[in-house]
Amino acid sequence: MKALVTGATGFVGSHLAERLCREGVEVVCLVRPTSRLEWLEGLPVEKVVGSLAEPEALPLGEVDWVFHVAAATRARPPAAYEAANVEPTRRLAEAAARANRGRLKRFVYVSSQAAVGPTPAEAPLDETAMPHPLPGYGASKLASERAVLAAAGRLPVCIVRPPSVYGPRDPNFISLFRTAQRLRLAPVVGSPSKQLSLVHVSDLVEGIWLAAQAEVAVGQTYFVGSGTHTWREIVAALGAALGLRLRILRLPGLVAWLVGEVGELKWTLTRKPQIVCRRKMRDARQRRWTCTWAKAERELGYRAKTGLAKGFKQTAEWYAGQGFLRPLRET
Repeated sequence: MKALVTGATGFVGSHLAERLCREGVEVVCLVRPTSRLEWLEGLPVEKVVGSLAEPEALPLGEVDWVFHVAAATRARPPAAYEAANVEPTRRLAEAAARANRGRLKRFVYVSSQAAVGPTPAEAPLDETAMPHPLPGYGASKLASERAVLAAAGRLPVCIVRPPSVYGPRDPNFISLFRTAQRLRLAPVVGSPSKQLSLVHVSDLVEGIWLAAQAEVAVGQTYFVGSGTHTWREIVAALGAALGLRLRILRLPGLVAWLVGEVGELKWTLTRKPQIVCRRKMRDARQRRWTCTWAKAERELGYRAKTGLAKGFKQTAEWYAGQGFLRPLRET
């Protein structure tokens, strides 16, 4: 059995490549000439240098699964997400459909809760929710989902929507962990009672693999998560992971907006995409980002295995091991 993974040098994609190797799957990783390959070191994978601009050059007719994980999560202006995410996804799905001769078991697109948008009411979003994505990244993920579904008559497609993903190798939670360790403060935009659904990367790749195998998953969309928590609970888990007693620093919406603008200015001056930027602060100002993965549990047999305390501890240890944090205190 053989699989093609896009985005395999990134956070989620590298964990997925590891998971597939443990299953004995031959893994072909699409990498760019400039890709950093350290997270693939030691894995028995084949690396194909190429680009989603030319998907016809990929061995799409020789694989049993295609896992499309690659995506731009930081781009400017918002319209740039269209070129970075939607068009490459459409080209890959179309090329896979043309190459498909009945061998392909599944074309799995790893989307995001951002494709649906923030949760408008207290009930968490499920797969029947009407999408209302925010402009930019979220809108591009929804358009990419629709591009994949447009090929559903010619491809056995499936969409997996994770909420916020965390775990070892994650670049997005580093600033939160660093600020907490250095200042013993955890900045929270708005009320600490706001809720956020999270998924540990190991749970996410398990859900992706289940969706790739189950016949019932063809043509379906699934949320995959590990837990839904208030920000107060998240800060408590963060403090325990760092071995520190943290105070919550509440940021009003206006302050969060200003922080995002400072991030944009730094992006302009350094020409380096910033974790803390206008989009991230806009997302943080929303009242809730929650979803339910009951459908994945019911149809795929999915079960989350990594709780918040264990997951944050594991993440903090990885950050410290990489030098992103000072050595952790023993608790």
